[in-house]
Amino acid sequence: MTPAENGDRQIRNTRHPLGVRITAGLLCAASVVLGPLGYLRAIAAGEGSAAEWYTLSFSASVGLPLLAAAIATVAGDRRAALWSLATVVWPVVYVIAVHVLLAG
Repeated sequence: MTPAENGDRQIRNTRHPLGVRITAGLLCAASVVLGPLGYLRAIAAGEGSAAEWYTLSFSASVGLPLLAAAIATVAGDRRAALWSLATVVWPVVYVIAVHVLLAG
């Protein structure tokens, strides 16, 4: 017998898949924008602050998609988690693109 049939209050599902996907999308969009910006700042920075910019760039590029994947996984949204994990490949793409554009 379910709780509702037993006279108890009905259990409501509080997950919101659209909200989870919006959150994951915003985190991944931030990583797509902030990663290359931080990397370009690291290349342009002097010896004193380049390490900090590389660290921030890597943190934004990899950490934010992993956070989005963790949020989506906990919420039970496999598709959003998969797309978030696919965004982790983005640093390879923009590092190659930046060096090709700066060399040419």
